[in-house]
Amino acid sequence: MFDFGFSEMLVVAVIALVVLGPERLPVVARTAGEWIGKAQRFVAQVKSDIDRETQLSELKQLKDEAQSMVDSLQKDVQAAADEMQSSVKDVADEAAEAGAEIEKSAESIASTAAPRTTSADDVANIYGWGTPAPAYESKAFDRRYHTGPSVDELALEIDRLRRELGMKGAHFDSTIGRRRDYAVRTRSNRPRIYR
Repeated sequence: MFDFGFSEMLVVAVIALVVLGPERLPVVARTAGEWIGKAQRFVAQVKSDIDRETQLSELKQLKDEAQSMVDSLQKDVQAAADEMQSSVKDVADEAAEAGAEIEKSAESIASTAAPRTTSADDVANIYGWGTPAPAYESKAFDRRYHTGPSVDELALEIDRLRRELGMKGAHFDSTIGRRRDYAVRTRSNRPRIYR
């Protein structure tokens, strides 16, 4: 802080000892140390406040830039949405006009064509009601699914693969297809006797 060497500090200490005396020198030294410590803490706090303010101003600037980017993006998206909506509306109007023209042409064709009458026999022949019922024929339908291996076969295959790979847990009974559970050993069945 100050450029004092050891010799300057020794001269100041000797002068302070002569001026203040040995009784008041420790009290003055303690008070001076406290004031120097407070001054250093105050300077450090001011530095940290200044750093914090600069960081806050930088963050505020970044926030403003991000907000302006978001606003411009939102305007672009809104413009694109409006454009798409207008194009969809144009296509819908064209489709409605085309549908109206098709209806008009269909009505004109229907009005110019001679009406045809259908009889009940025609309807019955179309739907197969007029023909006699055929004798029962058994028809084999194609299967919609193919059967696969059973669960036991899958378990055996997994056990075989585990044994090939040297993995733990390959304890399936090959005849039954289920895992063998071994009994846990008990320590002792004798009751404990406490003395």
